[in-house]
Amino acid sequence: MIKVIRRYAWVCVAAISGFFLLLMGADHVLYTQQTAHLQAVYRTYADLGGTQSLAVSLAKDNHVTITRLTGKPATQREDLLQDLVDRQRTIIDRSTVLLVGNRPEQIYVGRRDNIFVGVWQKKATLFGVAPQLGVAFVLLYAAGCAALAGWLLRRNRYWHGHVAQMAHNVAAIRKEHPIEPIIASPGSPFAVLTREIERLDATAAHLRQKVALRQASFDRLIDHLPQGVMLIDADRSVLLANPAMQQFVGHEISPRQHNYLDDVKTYALARLIEHTYRSRKSHHQEVTLLATQKAVDANVVALTGTERLQVLVILYDVSYLRQVEQMQLDFVGNVSHELKTPVTAISGFTETLLDGAKNDPEALDQFLTIIHDESLRLTQLIQDILTLSRPDGAQQAEVVDVAGLVQRALQPLQDPLAAKHLTVTTDITPGLAVPTVPAKLSQVVRNLLNNAVFYNRDGGTITITAKADKTAWHLAVKDTGIGIQAADQARIFERFYRVDKARSRHNGGTGLGLAIVHEMVQQLGGELKLDSQVGVGSTFTVTLPLTVV
Repeated sequence: MIKVIRRYAWVCVAAISGFFLLLMGADHVLYTQQTAHLQAVYRTYADLGGTQSLAVSLAKDNHVTITRLTGKPATQREDLLQDLVDRQRTIIDRSTVLLVGNRPEQIYVGRRDNIFVGVWQKKATLFGVAPQLGVAFVLLYAAGCAALAGWLLRRNRYWHGHVAQMAHNVAAIRKEHPIEPIIASPGSPFAVLTREIERLDATAAHLRQKVALRQASFDRLIDHLPQGVMLIDADRSVLLANPAMQQFVGHEISPRQHNYLDDVKTYALARLIEHTYRSRKSHHQEVTLLATQKAVDANVVALTGTERLQVLVILYDVSYLRQVEQMQLDFVGNVSHELKTPVTAISGFTETLLDGAKNDPEALDQFLTIIHDESLRLTQLIQDILTLSRPDGAQQAEVVDVAGLVQRALQPLQDPLAAKHLTVTTDITPGLAVPTVPAKLSQVVRNLLNNAVFYNRDGGTITITAKADKTAWHLAVKDTGIGIQAADQARIFERFYRVDKARSRHNGGTGLGLAIVHEMVQQLGGELKLDSQVGVGSTFTVTLPLTVV
């Protein structure tokens, strides 16, 4: 506001100065014309003899006063003329303005026969000569100044309005708001700038769209990564965390900026992050998270490309790998233990025979029978291990008669069935034939029947059921054996796991039968379910698709 007032004050000063300059110009023109008039009167006076009577006549006709310095000045004009001549000898044939009785008069000074002559006349001014013209001049000048001020005000508003609107549009582009259109004429100095602002808005909108698409792609990528990702700034505040990281820490991570220690409760991981901040170098370590007890491979990366250090935490779940490693160790230990029992028996009884027991026919038959049984058990154990370790190769699928397959699996079990007085009942849909891999399905049926025989009670029953629906077929083997406790049902399909270890070894079991069943059913693309009650019995149900997987 102060700048505007100051600007208009200078405009007013310029207008007033211009007015007086024009007025002074008009007075100067009148001064020149009056000088010429006075000079003409003097020339006429000098040419006609310069007598006193002529001076009176010319003065009356031309409305002037003529004074001559012929002695001591007797009037005010003569005194002023004498003083002027004394001060300015160069005034001859020139004019000037003197105050006569507080009234300005213009005088032309000449000299004839060493007598100084002054021709006087009231100084001519615009308002004195033509007062109406002076008033008209003032009015016209004021109107012109007013028109100019109005034009300048309008122009100023035009400029300020456009500049303010363009500044508003630039701020709107910066704040990602829509801009308001500016209408500028083709000759306007703002036309080019207006078009450039509109192009800038279009470019900024295009760039924002590209950034939004890239951010959306990045967010989708981060959200679907199985690795936990957390970005921490130099103030230890969490800038980004994906859903996988929330699963690792065991709770939801707030989207607002907060200290990472609110989420990272594991001391080893927090220490790894702090070491990264202090050394500005990346660190790597395997840690176990306190909240979820997950083993993770933690990579803490120092992002040093910016002025302020940022830390990227990447967690990779290795719990499954550690479980597999433990299972491998357990498998090796169990295999060693299971192989040791028959090998020890065979070696021990062989040494006993070599030490002299072979000479006793009764002991010889007994020891050879034990060695034979342990050899068969060792062979069965090796075959089961090979079955589990054999990769799932591409085997030819065939249409298999389920009833025939079950009967063939029951043939080798006739002696154990008779020894325990077990009754086998089959409820198989007549003519049921399914497409499958015969070798794998045979392994499933044989091991389920072996399990039903070995863990059944004397005089019990075994019920085999097979039927099909629209999408799958179902095979169930039910026994009336010892049953399985609920705590053991989750582990019954693990390798070498036995509910009753002593009875299993007595029956010649290897602890791999149900593991083989589980593996074969998975390879065939089916499901295996167990329904068991201690002292009542167990039912194993296999569901397989009607199409080969």
